[in-house]
Amino acid sequence: MDAIQTRLEKCKLEASWLCSVSSALCVERTLGDASKWGPYLKILPKQEPNVVSLWSDDERQYLAGTEVEMSLRDELSAAKREWEEVASPCFEQNGIQCTFEDYHAARTIVSSRAFTVSPSAGVGLVPIADAFNHRTGGHDVNIGDGAASANDMEDSLCVKITKSEGVKAGDEIFNTYGFLGNAKLLNSYGFTQEDNPADKVSINTANIRAAAALSGIVGAQIAKRFTWIESSELCAPDASFEIGVDIELPIDMLSVIWACVTAEELFNKIRHTTRREDALTAIGTVARGMSEKKQTSDALMTDPVADVIRRAVERRLTLYVEAPTHASERLISVSRLIVSERRILNAVLDKLECQSREISNKRAKSTDAFDLFD
Repeated sequence: MDAIQTRLEKCKLEASWLCSVSSALCVERTLGDASKWGPYLKILPKQEPNVVSLWSDDERQYLAGTEVEMSLRDELSAAKREWEEVASPCFEQNGIQCTFEDYHAARTIVSSRAFTVSPSAGVGLVPIADAFNHRTGGHDVNIGDGAASANDMEDSLCVKITKSEGVKAGDEIFNTYGFLGNAKLLNSYGFTQEDNPADKVSINTANIRAAAALSGIVGAQIAKRFTWIESSELCAPDASFEIGVDIELPIDMLSVIWACVTAEELFNKIRHTTRREDALTAIGTVARGMSEKKQTSDALMTDPVADVIRRAVERRLTLYVEAPTHASERLISVSRLIVSERRILNAVLDKLECQSREISNKRAKSTDAFDLFD
């Protein structure tokens, strides 16, 4: 395994722990009964069948428009890179008989079951502790670092399982893998959860650029404004802005859209800034100065900004593909993911509509007041 670690340090993969533990599992599996983990390996499934990297192309097409496709990395492509750059050369060099299919299968087990055992031990697979299923919110137990001890032979590690809430007889006991939305759960673990409080959708800079163009902003202005946005580090060129089930629109996203679509005379008041914090402060100051609203987020929500958000959300909604009514477990999970993401996006549209009505009502009342002088 030293060879694996050496190559990982050179390749600088995004999730090196995943490659490392997956390779270790492959090695132990090739040892068979000779592995000291033999009894544990016998109860492990060969692979976690429903993680997205094992899906067929026909099944993956139903992920169109979802966070799995839009924001999360392609785990199959990541697995192939790990295999070609790290695992395969090391296995070949050390005479370990293992195919990519073997590595990929082991990797699905690791992605769905491994966790950080302790700060010193790092990520690993732990019998029994890895058998608990996950629930986002309302889980029953916490699994974490227990007391570690050492002797002359080897280090031994204790994993502590702590009950967090009362559990009724016959109920399944759930662990938590973290505050994870359905996109992450499906991609790495192969399942989704009804009414997941961690669900979110992302609007990225490409979505904003396209929506700004659809709203009538000329291409030259969009290019010019994003050159400044990126140079001031207001956001990265490929940044994404997350909207959760609370429908709170990120202040960074509002600031970026405002800077993109605002009038030239207002943009000239902020373009001198060259640092992110200064840019955010300048945008907030100018936006509040042009609005009666005291909250920066409210002041940034001008009609042009709201129009760009609406167009970006509506465009996103058109990307989803309906899964078959009588579907497999995988496609049922996709349907659950899509329902949740659509709910968030439609809630954003409802929020924009409510704000638009409020503004229209205020304008109407303002006009009515002048009728008194007719």
